[in-house]
Amino acid sequence: MPELEEELARVREGYCRALEKAFERVPVRNGVVSVEDLWLETAIPVDLIVELLESDGVKIPPHVERVDFGKAKRKGGR
Repeated sequence: MPELEEELARVREGYCRALEKAFERVPVRNGVVSVEDLWLETAIPVDLIVELLESDGVKIPPHVERVDFGKAKRKGGR
């Protein structure tokens, strides 16, 4: 089991790095990045993007004030 946990941690770190790189390429409008733009850039599922951003595993660059989750965050709240 420790091997599985290590692999999952490695995969999670890879997703976080992909999102950090995506922040350099997606449009920033008035300090706001759309979760849909991150999804289009990375092809990471939106619910996983939301989870990674909420867990503070992703370093958001200083020029990005916030990420607009739009309808993505409301879907899981039903």
